[in-house]
Amino acid sequence: MNKKYRVFLEANGLRAGATDQEAWALYDQLVADGVEMPGIDPGQRSAAGGTPAGLGQTPAAPPTPSQNREEAPASPDLDAAVARALVVDAQRRSDIDDRLRVAGLADADNGDFARSLLNDPQMSLERASKAIFARMKTQSKPFGNGAFGAEVGLEAGQKLRAAVTDGLLLRSGHRLEKPSEGSREFRGRSMVEICRELLTAAGISTRGLSNRDIAGRALASGSTSDFPAIFSALVNKNLLKAYMEWPQTWRLFVAIASANDFKAIHAIRLSGSPDLKGMNENGEYQTASFSDASENYRVISKGIKIPLTREMIINDDLRAFTRIPQLFGAAAKRMEGDAVYSLITANGNMSDGVPLFHATHNNLAGTPAVLSSDSLSAGRSSMRTQKGMAGESIDVIPAFLLTPTTMETDADVLLRSASLPEATMSSGVVNPWAGKLTPVSDPHLDAADANAWYMLGHPNQAPVIEAAWLEGEEQPYVEEMVDFNSDALITKVRHDFGAGAVDFVGAYKNAGA
Repeated sequence: MNKKYRVFLEANGLRAGATDQEAWALYDQLVADGVEMPGIDPGQRSAAGGTPAGLGQTPAAPPTPSQNREEAPASPDLDAAVARALVVDAQRRSDIDDRLRVAGLADADNGDFARSLLNDPQMSLERASKAIFARMKTQSKPFGNGAFGAEVGLEAGQKLRAAVTDGLLLRSGHRLEKPSEGSREFRGRSMVEICRELLTAAGISTRGLSNRDIAGRALASGSTSDFPAIFSALVNKNLLKAYMEWPQTWRLFVAIASANDFKAIHAIRLSGSPDLKGMNENGEYQTASFSDASENYRVISKGIKIPLTREMIINDDLRAFTRIPQLFGAAAKRMEGDAVYSLITANGNMSDGVPLFHATHNNLAGTPAVLSSDSLSAGRSSMRTQKGMAGESIDVIPAFLLTPTTMETDADVLLRSASLPEATMSSGVVNPWAGKLTPVSDPHLDAADANAWYMLGHPNQAPVIEAAWLEGEEQPYVEEMVDFNSDALITKVRHDFGAGAVDFVGAYKNAGA
């Protein structure tokens, strides 16, 4: 058979090394299937060798034994058909090879499987894809270049995002109890390499792209690349870690409310329940009446933006992932502390026009005194003798002692010693304050007045300050967007929080000396 005929037939499924008889059998099958056979007249075949005449030529006489059938001339049309078939087969092999590589099946362990797909001309891309997917189910999928790209569904994307996210968290110093599978591989990769991986997994070719182009594609491909989602997750985790670890001394003595919007929150201060009364002259129970005063505050929003630029990706700068979000997490917690402690130290007016701490409210020491057993006793007496709005006794029990950090040690000694720690007392004198109050010290109090100290009741009995987060979401909110004007991925951090003074009967202040 003419060599070009054989090449054409091999490109259409003829196995290498097939006999002429097998070749012509395939030829007949292709003709029967309606495959166009340029340059070959299906009705013309030599009796001896079965070689067809060239296209458009008069059928040749049967060759003599001296004639070499392999050298029978082929037509120009057949040459073109062979060339087209080879191009089609080369494209088929390239497409299948891409899927093998993306699926992580192009390694030596899968060599026989890969060759079985590549070397079979009748293996279409669709059939090969099904075979590749079936192969992936039978073995553990490795983490390599584009390892997740061929897997279908959300689960594959989640696995890749988790591996990259945990890898970058490990790289930035986080300790993870159970890192995601494959995360340690990404721990050592640069951000450009990770961007290339994510783009490949999303089906975006990175061949021939510079680092700048790869960074730009990763930032701009928000709908296909997982990079924006990973960046947002990293920012969120680093921010929340710092937010949760930052000291929060005010939470113990503040009542927590919820806010559904940014409208004013009206905290109603009710008097205690009036005394029970006997029936009236008609034998009916009397109706209780309450006095109330409305204190209000509102949730406010504060935030800031974090840019991730192409330059930061190329320079492998992790600050946008780690240090900057940590600073913002701490800032969100400081925002809360500033709001709560400013209500105490600023001593603003209540709804009655009188400051929170004032003699009229019976919660301000008439004579400033240093922290001692006697000054604590005076404060406790004032709180326990407070009256409700209807004049009823409400007996507020002190629960917390608030001091500047300069008094922190003195407060701990006074409240935790088994014996009363005063010079005039013997060691056998029992400390009446041991375990009675919870000490709380905070720098906000130092900044306002290093001498003043406070006593507060438990918020379940007599709340003084109330705080709320929008819709109960305590942590800062993170969202991302691509800024096409600056070629950057912008992550916005927003915190919705508010606090207000709601009553004065549960608080006491001594200006100190």
